[in-house]
Amino acid sequence: MHKTFTNQDVENYYDQTEIHYRMFWRLNESLGLHYGIWDKHVKTLKDAVWNTNQRLLDLGGIRTTDRVLDAGCGVGGSSIFLAQKVGCKVTGITLSKKQVQTATAFARQRGMAHLITFLQADYTKTDFADHTFDIVWAIESMQTAPDKAAFFREMQRILKPGGKILIADCFKTYDFDIAKEKAMQTMLHGWAMSDLLTISELEQIVGNHNFVKIAHQNVTGEIQPSVRRIYLAAILGFFGTKWYNLFRNASYFSKIHYKTGLAQYHTYRTNQWGYHLMVLEKTASNFRP
Repeated sequence: MHKTFTNQDVENYYDQTEIHYRMFWRLNESLGLHYGIWDKHVKTLKDAVWNTNQRLLDLGGIRTTDRVLDAGCGVGGSSIFLAQKVGCKVTGITLSKKQVQTATAFARQRGMAHLITFLQADYTKTDFADHTFDIVWAIESMQTAPDKAAFFREMQRILKPGGKILIADCFKTYDFDIAKEKAMQTMLHGWAMSDLLTISELEQIVGNHNFVKIAHQNVTGEIQPSVRRIYLAAILGFFGTKWYNLFRNASYFSKIHYKTGLAQYHTYRTNQWGYHLMVLEKTASNFRP
């Protein structure tokens, strides 16, 4: 069945499962919840997670003078990465108040608080003025929006003319009904996500909002070690969840999180989704007098 998640659901997911990422994704080191991209230079999980940031940065290009919105910033790892690597000013927004606190603490610990601000906000309806940002950074956040068009409508409004959206995310490999695919439902619903776009669906939506795709990389094969690690963590999580529930009831997302880890492995191996990096540019038709 198709399920739509509220902002509160999304906040609950990240708050309830943060402990899992601290345990199995080395959150205090990697500062990221996203898939890591592995290549010959990557030796550790932390390096893989940060390599995703680096690969997206290399593809899109960000200047020191750019003002960046990290839309769906999580615990702030990408914002910290950009501040350290580029020296640009970054505003990170998340639906989770707890993540704002965690991200702010991480930025302060790493001496980047002077360049970064974290806020609790909905990226489909922000309070930012028109034409505020040069760059929107969206790692595994755009697909979380139940209404993808609402995301791009808001990004079109707050980006400056010629501004760019840099995306790293999962996409369906072909057009199919997720409501009829139980494993895909398990994968997405456990992450408080309703659905995924295909690349062609994305291109149609962004075209309707005056964006054009200017760069694209399919890195599906390069996240395989991350997919496997999540799968192995999910197996451990199964036993941990059963043990925990002998003594007290786990929260909803914490209880089902291991199922998502198992399902993402199965659906990856059956080629139902892939992982892509891309850059979208706001076209000249968006210039306002």
